[in-house]
Amino acid sequence: MSVITVKRTVIRRTPNKISTTRRSFRELTWSYFASEKSWEFAIEALFFAIIVAVSAWPIFVAADALNEFSSALGAEPISE
Repeated sequence: MSVITVKRTVIRRTPNKISTTRRSFRELTWSYFASEKSWEFAIEALFFAIIVAVSAWPIFVAADALNEFSSALGAEPISE
C-alpha cells in the first residue's frame, strides 16, 4: 500500500478591519435608495401589486365556492 502526501501552502490572512464609523440602518437604506430611480421603484411596486392581486384571486374564488357548497348542504353560509 502506498501513501499519498499532499503539500500545500497555508496563507495566513490578517483579520478584517472593523469600520471606525458606524452607519445606521436608515443611512444605509437612504444611500441605497438615493441611487435608485424612483420611477423604477414605482413600476416594480405596481408589478408586485398586480402579482399579489392575481395570486389572491383564486383564494377568494375558492372561499366563495366553499361557502356555496356549505349552503347547498344546508349549513349556514359563512359570510352573510
